[in-house]
Amino acid sequence: MKILTKFKGLTNRGFGKVEVMVMLCALLVLLAFGVKSLSDNQDSSNISMLKRQADNFAYKVGIYKDMYIRDDNIYYLDYLLDASYAIELTSPTDSNVKCNRYESYVKITNASKQVTLKCGNYLAVGYEGGNYSIYELSEWMNDAPNDSISGEIKILYNYTKDGKEMSNSYMLENEFIDFYNSKEGTSVSSLSEIVGDGIEVISKGLYREKTFLKEI
Repeated sequence: MKILTKFKGLTNRGFGKVEVMVMLCALLVLLAFGVKSLSDNQDSSNISMLKRQADNFAYKVGIYKDMYIRDDNIYYLDYLLDASYAIELTSPTDSNVKCNRYESYVKITNASKQVTLKCGNYLAVGYEGGNYSIYELSEWMNDAPNDSISGEIKILYNYTKDGKEMSNSYMLENEFIDFYNSKEGTSVSSLSEIVGDGIEVISKGLYREKTFLKEI
């Protein structure tokens, strides 16, 4: 109503309807650019925060790695959280969302630390103190869209007990092992250790979009 009132006021003061419409369109365009600029700035801030989180993760692994020796030199966030080490990493877009403990890890090679950190739908891959490639991930899907140009397929796991699937979703291997141990009261550490009457490990390849955003 206020816009309509101002519109009538302008026309009453000698502005033609066409001129007023041009002015309104210009204001809308400026508003759209302003909103986009704010959104771009927020996205840039989120990505910068993710880089800081990745470097912080690598730093914490450097502190705690000697307390939790890994033969493969790969330190998952899951392992460190289970060992009660103080590593609190949250999504840069939502502080209530924890970074994924099963897809976040640091691989130590010689003097370098290669970091993979997944927080929310963001993924950072790079080296501590260096550049990171930032990706945006979709949820897991059964099939790739016909128009897909990027993405990845991974094997995810579930298990059946007496013919019934025990989870509504399929999981990455280390997440699945945690789930199985919690469900069955066991302490297996690999898929090969999962045996039992009526128990069968099942798997399938699932797809998700993996869109490159920027290098920072």
